[in-house]
Amino acid sequence: MADTRDYPYAESYERLRRSARDLIDHGVPPPNRGGTLSVDALQLLYQRASSPESAADALKLLHELQTYQVELDILFEQLQANEHELTEDLAHYKSLYEFAPVAYLIIANDGVIIEGNQAAGVLFGESAGELTGKALGSLLASGQEGAVNALLRSSGDHESGSRDTAKDSVKLPDHSRVTISARPAAGGDSILMILTEATTSPINS
Repeated sequence: MADTRDYPYAESYERLRRSARDLIDHGVPPPNRGGTLSVDALQLLYQRASSPESAADALKLLHELQTYQVELDILFEQLQANEHELTEDLAHYKSLYEFAPVAYLIIANDGVIIEGNQAAGVLFGESAGELTGKALGSLLASGQEGAVNALLRSSGDHESGSRDTAKDSVKLPDHSRVTISARPAAGGDSILMILTEATTSPINS
């Protein structure tokens, strides 16, 4: 059996082992999902158990195998519970993004839209899915490229280490204005943008 004294998660391992042994000795082990022993292994155990000289070792080995099996089943149930929790969290935050009352965009550093929510689709008169792959500048009024490029440069300047939010006002094709708030994503490979109706005097004409 492997020596677990230097195992980096020795405390968690021992806690898991105690739980497994307690289930075997006093409770009902979780459903077996780790498979069963092969025929050859069972035959070997039977042979060793049949011999008085090796019967004690065989029973000890069988108990150890049972313990390992229950450990695996406990871990499997924990992984299932963690996966369920992560799935619920993902659905929750995706819902917050998709149905937010303001327009959200995830923009590549070159200005191409990676993803937008439903409010962004409404803002530009398209479905959210149709925004993907389009350059942000192509959805704005003519002459707004400078403002967009300035936002991209400011938000994409990862060498400075700045996490400040860059803001500017841009004009839509219908001549209305929106304020874009932009900042780099955590990974630095994209830019997060929020677009809201401009309430201040125009910054760029």
